[in-house]
Order: sequence, then C-alpha cells, then structure tokens
Amino acid sequence: MDTSSLEKIGLTRNESLIYISLLKLGFANAQQILKESELHRSRVYDSLESLERKGLVSSVIKDYKRYFQAVKPEKLLDYINEQKENIKSIISDLKNIEGSKREDISASIFKGKEGLKSIYSQMLKEGKDVHIIGAKGFIFSELKYFMPNFERERLKKKMKWICLWDTKEAEISRKKDKLVEGHTLPPEYKSNGVVKIFGNKVALVSWNNKNPQAFMLNNKEIADAFRKWFDLLSRNVKNNSYHFSISL
Repeated sequence: MDTSSLEKIGLTRNESLIYISLLKLGFANAQQILKESELHRSRVYDSLESLERKGLVSSVIKDYKRYFQAVKPEKLLDYINEQKENIKSIISDLKNIEGSKREDISASIFKGKEGLKSIYSQMLKEGKDVHIIGAKGFIFSELKYFMPNFERERLKKKMKWICLWDTKEAEISRKKDKLVEGHTLPPEYKSNGVVKIFGNKVALVSWNNKNPQAFMLNNKEIADAFRKWFDLLSRNVKNNSYHFSISL
C-alpha cells in the first residue's frame, strides 16, 4: 500500500510501513514485523517506539516476548484531532513570538466595472477617508446604478473624498457633493490613471477607453507612504509649486 496518505498526516515513511504491516499481521513480534515491512532492524524498533508515543501502536509481553498491535484505522482521526488541539494551544505563544514586525503584502487584480464595484465595496468596509490622485468622476456615469447607494453609505460613515482632480471640469461636476474636498492637478498631469488610497489599501486604476482595470495592494506601510506622497502633491498643487526635485 502507498504510504503517502499516512505521511500527509504526520507519520514518517517507516512509521507508515510498520503501521500498515501491523494492520496486516494483527498481532506480531518484532521479527514478524521485520519480515513484513522489509525494513532494517534498528529502523523497525525506532519506529515502533515513536508509534507507541503517538498512541498508534500498543504492546504487551507474552511468553517473554514483546508483541505489538496497531490501533484501529478510525483511531487515526483521534490522533489528528489531538495534533489540532496541540497546535491550538501554542498559537497564542507563537503569535507573541512573531510580534508586530511582520507585515504581509497581498495584491489583487480587478477587471471591468464589476471589479471596480468590488474595490468600492471594500472602501465601505474600511470606512475610512479616501485619498484620490487623478480623480475623474467617471465612476458616477459608468456605475450610475451602483454609486447612489454607495454614496448614501459613504455619507452615513462620514467618509471623505479627498481628491487631486484630473481636470477642472471633473472638480466642478462634483462640487455639490457632500464630504468632498481637494484641488485640481495642472493640465500636464492629466492621465488615464487613478490612485485610490483607503485604509490599508492602495488601488491603481487604469481608465483606458473607459474599460477599467485595477491592481490593488493591501499593506499598511505602503498605504501610509502613498498618503504622505498625496499630502506632498496636494501642498504643491495648492501653492502652485509643481516643480520640485528629488535626490536619490
């Protein structure tokens, strides 16, 4: 029999061979197990000891010889459940060791208008202000049945749109909206791209031919960095100071 299934639940190959051999033999001494498993003597004894520690093999002394017997296969479930409980008991300690320095980064790709709906739904879940670079207002015409409900929920949560608008026309079109503020980028910065920063997420959206595609990162450090860059851009736009150098 293939031992891979038993190995997947944590047994070694030798342990698996001996367990299977004992199921076949029923009740056997070491010599019989050696013959059936075709393993080296030392490996048989080492594996029998480890299987006993795991509660998968029992032994008795009979006529001055030691005999072994495998537990019934259904008892393997008890072994697996015991391992689960052991893991549960140490998770909190392991998390304390891990500390707060670990920072996972996850990324997702979204395509089409349904993909944008997913991003906007995540905005509502975050419930935080949204910083937007290159805001165009396309979303209101392209998702005209979705956005009214989104806006109701946004206002309930008191989420601000803080925008660097792509054009003056885009800014004027949303001027009457509540909890919306920002400035218009200079004309030479107009593009098909939009950056949306909310909570721990940054979504990079392309509106090429009004066929949206987006790439979203989920990482606090990256989102915080984008917010700092947004603030820098916003100050420069507000002060009409668009040209500044960066030394690397």
